[in-house]
Amino acid sequence: MKNICALLLLLSTLGFTSQLVRVELGEDRLTPLLDRGLTVLAEFEEWVLVYASDDDMKKLKTHVYTILERNPVEGTHYLVRIIDPGVRLAEYGAVLTTDGSDAVIRIHEGMLEPLIRNRVQVKRILFTPIQEGGGWSGRFTYDPLVQDIVDMVDPDSVLACVQRLQDFRSRYSTYDSCFAAANYIANKFSEYGCDSVYFQYHTGGHAPNVIAVKRGIVHPDSIYAVVCGHFDATSSMAPTIAPGADDNASGTVGTIEAARVMKDFLFEHAIRFIAFSGEEFGLYGSEYYAAQAYAQGDSILGVLNADMIAYANTLPESLEVIGKISNPPCETFADFFIACADSYTTLLTDKHMTSSWIPSDNQSFLDYGYVALCNIEDYGLTNPHYHQPSDTIGAGYNNNDFCTEVIKAQVAALAVMAVPSTSVYLSMVDFWMVDTAPGGNGNGWRKGRK
Repeated sequence: MKNICALLLLLSTLGFTSQLVRVELGEDRLTPLLDRGLTVLAEFEEWVLVYASDDDMKKLKTHVYTILERNPVEGTHYLVRIIDPGVRLAEYGAVLTTDGSDAVIRIHEGMLEPLIRNRVQVKRILFTPIQEGGGWSGRFTYDPLVQDIVDMVDPDSVLACVQRLQDFRSRYSTYDSCFAAANYIANKFSEYGCDSVYFQYHTGGHAPNVIAVKRGIVHPDSIYAVVCGHFDATSSMAPTIAPGADDNASGTVGTIEAARVMKDFLFEHAIRFIAFSGEEFGLYGSEYYAAQAYAQGDSILGVLNADMIAYANTLPESLEVIGKISNPPCETFADFFIACADSYTTLLTDKHMTSSWIPSDNQSFLDYGYVALCNIEDYGLTNPHYHQPSDTIGAGYNNNDFCTEVIKAQVAALAVMAVPSTSVYLSMVDFWMVDTAPGGNGNGWRKGRK
């Protein structure tokens, strides 16, 4: 027994360890790190978070770095963006490093839920490397059929759906009423004729993702466009009260309304309408979906994620369209979306390109190399009702017209990506073959349903 203990001690001194490392970036940014096979977990404007073995540390000798923690345990670390400067992160975990309003922390046991009831945004850190991906290669061409689809988006339909989601009182991801909200969303997708509607369970105790598929007539399944938003909510009075009208019934209704107005049209590419859960806990639902899509080799044309699109702090309000500069490059995709908004709607837009992580479900897709945008009312949140029980229609959700116009822009971009078809298909439901003389054989042959 003494010999075994001595051997274990020797192995530990030889450095068979792993560590979380903050690595400062140079002009080439991630390229030299990825070329050396290092596991990059998260990107910021001037540095990245790396998960490194002792052997990996040798590859960092030309970089400036700081070891944040040795032998970290996966699933206990989070990125946190602080919206309320009064939040004291040290009460909830060990703060490993900070950068302005961003921080990397190791959560104390049982303190995640108290943390997310504050005005913060979080993302769980898994020790999975971010993947390189290509940029947007599509083109924008005006199509009057798309305008017909966009014009069907109805402000009364939008408001009624937001009201129904608010009426659940709480959509806290682990609360019973969030499971009920998932059923409501699934029923709406089914009502609007989606070819497949299913739940995707991802994290024990959490409501499932709700996924609806509209099959493409040329590419039925594996090549598709995504419109999404998270339907879970939080507040200072969670889990019992979390109405989340702006955050994020507004974005969720964007997916539901898109399914409604597109139900009678055919598209070349498939479309997936997705309502994610677990976003407020650290992007749980979208991370699971994006990982599965990547493992299956799904070709995702682009992801339109709406997160808080119904609060106007000034008039006229503009939509902030946020994308990554690289890893993957999203600027041409952002330009495409803005062109759709300009051509089919009256929506005003502002484009923001960043090298840093984006705290919403689009980030999960970015991590796996898929181009994705975060569409949000303000870059730097201004809604005073954010993560409060007052996030209700008339307060946190104060501009239904703005929300409707954002949804119109998303529908436009989604339809252009999926390529609407003008083909006409004839379906014969029930018919008789009339074969009386002259010219027929008189046998009265009948063809049944087709």
